[in-house]
Parts: sequence; structure tokens; C-alpha cells
Amino acid sequence: MSKRTQRHVKTKEAILEAARQIVMESGPDALSMRALAKRIEYSPAGLYEYFPSKEAIVGELIMMGHELLYAYMAKVPLELPTAAYMVEIGLSYIEFAVTNPDYFLLMFSSYVLSAAEFEQMSCEASAFKLLLDGIQRGVAQGALKQPPHLSLFDIAYGHWGIVHGLAMLRVTHMRELTFNFAAADRATLEAFQQGWAT
Repeated sequence: MSKRTQRHVKTKEAILEAARQIVMESGPDALSMRALAKRIEYSPAGLYEYFPSKEAIVGELIMMGHELLYAYMAKVPLELPTAAYMVEIGLSYIEFAVTNPDYFLLMFSSYVLSAAEFEQMSCEASAFKLLLDGIQRGVAQGALKQPPHLSLFDIAYGHWGIVHGLAMLRVTHMRELTFNFAAADRATLEAFQQGWAT
């Protein structure tokens, strides 16, 4: 890369890192072009050379967050029995949220998916696709019971809702509490899987 290109890449990375830090410190609502410019000692107008809007910065951070969430969940071995696999990807989701609350809050409080975007998530390498594939394997193996009135998506939605609720509580209202969350999270997800098995 030329020196000019290297500078451009470094500045873009600095903008994204500053945006992530602002979200982590003060929440998504505190993010603005003016706050970003002040953080990296850059002119607000100069930021538009790198991103056309605050929304574009948020969009890029959200994409990075989804890639990171996928990496957390993809570490769970596919060879695990269905119930154990579903519990472990759920715990990985919660671990991602607790370890990366800045990304997590941006991903799930600052952006509304369109139907087309959600359809894309169901088809490509994404955390939701991992969940959907796990459920499909479990149903095919008889480890998860699929009621005739529910689709695989319906079941995935229920799984996602349970895990997401636990994760959101961990990073918002209950983040300052000292409690054995890990044991409670595991027990909840294991009980949930037992229910789907029967």
C-alpha cells in the first residue's frame, strides 16, 4: 500500500475504534460525528472523507460485531450431542455479549433488520445460521421434537429469545451484580433443551 492508502486505513480504523469506545463508555446514543471528531482530534467535516454518515459507521461496527459473534459460536464443536451443542452455542452467545457489550448493544439496540437482511442471515455464515443448522440437525436426529404447528424458524426464534434475554440482562440491568450467572445460565439452557427433547 502507498503511504496515503496506509494513512487512510489507519484513520478509518481509528474512527471505528473511537466509535466503539464511545458506545462502551456512554451507550449508543452518545455516538455522534462531533464526539468522534473530538475523540480522535479530527475535524468533523474530515470524517466524511471516510464515512458518509454516523449511520455508516454504526453499520460497519454492527457488521464487525456479527462477525465476532459468529466466531465465538463457531468454536463450539459440531460433533457434540444436540442438547450439549445448543447449550454451548447459547453460552458462547452470552460470553460474547458480556465480553463485548459495546458491539452487543449496538447490534441489538441501534439497528432494525429488514426482511431481506434477515433472509440473508439465514443463508450465509452467521450466528443465526449456526443456530438454525443446530436445530435442524437436532430435529433430524430426533433429539429435538418439532411440533407440527411450528417451523424450524419458530423453534430458532424461541431459542434465540431465551439466550438473548439472559445476555441482555447480564450487560444492562444486572451488570453490577455479583452472582453466579454462569451456573444459572447453564441450568436455564439445559432445562430449556430438556423441554424441547420431550
